[in-house]
Amino acid sequence: MKVFIAQIILKCLGILPKKDIIVFESFFGKQYSDNPKAIYTYLKESSENPYELIWCVKSGFESEFEKAGISYVIRGTIRWLFLMGRAKYWVNNTRMPSWMYKSPKTVYLQTWHGTPLKKLGLDINEVRMPGVSTEFYKDNFVNEAKKWDYLISQNIYATNIFERAFEIERQKILEVGYPRNEELTHVTATEIKYLKEKLQLPKGKKIILYAPTWRDDQNFRSGQYKAIMPFDLERLHNALQDEYIILIKWHYLIHDTVRIPEKYKNFIIKAPQHISINAVFKVSDMLITDYSSVVFDYANLARKIIFYIPDYKIYKEETRGLYVSIREVFKGLCAETTTELIQKITEDGGATEEFLSAFCHLDAQNPTAQVVNQVFEFQSYQSWKEKEWGNDHNEESHHVWNI
Repeated sequence: MKVFIAQIILKCLGILPKKDIIVFESFFGKQYSDNPKAIYTYLKESSENPYELIWCVKSGFESEFEKAGISYVIRGTIRWLFLMGRAKYWVNNTRMPSWMYKSPKTVYLQTWHGTPLKKLGLDINEVRMPGVSTEFYKDNFVNEAKKWDYLISQNIYATNIFERAFEIERQKILEVGYPRNEELTHVTATEIKYLKEKLQLPKGKKIILYAPTWRDDQNFRSGQYKAIMPFDLERLHNALQDEYIILIKWHYLIHDTVRIPEKYKNFIIKAPQHISINAVFKVSDMLITDYSSVVFDYANLARKIIFYIPDYKIYKEETRGLYVSIREVFKGLCAETTTELIQKITEDGGATEEFLSAFCHLDAQNPTAQVVNQVFEFQSYQSWKEKEWGNDHNEESHHVWNI
């Protein structure tokens, strides 16, 4: 469909009254996940919800939605275009196509997808993504943010960054915590056991989750970045195989071409990309990451976090840039060589109370209910915890939506 025709259609539809429809999208229509999923689940379970709930899905990614019996529309189709033009609300965790017109009558809730360590938007000095100039990238970011009526923030640190990097008015930012993280504040042993069986993970070993971000300058093409294993697998295997396994969860923009050698197949396991990040958080005993926002989510579990950053200087000064000097702020949690990494893995430690209070405290204060009550035109004061678990909750009752 030609872009200018689509824009004309959207502008014409924008004049009409909006229907009681909320459209959801996560990671460009590739997943049923993240903050949009948490908000969708809350609304779906609410007896007071008056809206029709529909997901936007990229062609080829329908199976997960079909299995769950979720109403969806394929992105880029005529039906999708008309749905976007008539819906009263949009809920998304990434950017829309730059040409999308949003009517003033439609409310756009941008949930975003993480508290940033690496620089965003206008804060990036030089964009190194393929086929994108720095000026074009920043203009697109600002123009997209102008369409947002609300933006969710996990903490005051993120709020301050979002206001500047997205050039968004502070009054549009809902600093309430992340809906997707609410479930991380009450994880049970029964749930962990269930998830380990579901993921078919080996029994009797500690699980190290490796969840790195992508590198702007390590790519195949725009929007498709290389998977990198920046440590000595042989040394890790020899030192840790008796007690640990490594579970890899790639960023949604990473195109996985890494082949795990046969000798390591029981030591290194790649989680399927459709599995929610929260599921692998819950089954893991510790997290290894680099410059990813996952640290601010995983910290809710009060488990060990290790920053493996062998390219720290290059990433900080050239690749992207950072908001936090990781080696100074998290100096006791950093490793830059395989030897240091093995040492950090085998040491005792976890997330500090200071970290939790600074970045994660709002995640335990019913952020989903707060978002629903502030954005949508009905009131539902029942907290997520009460809704999902009940006053006398059964630990077996919550398994379905975790994966």
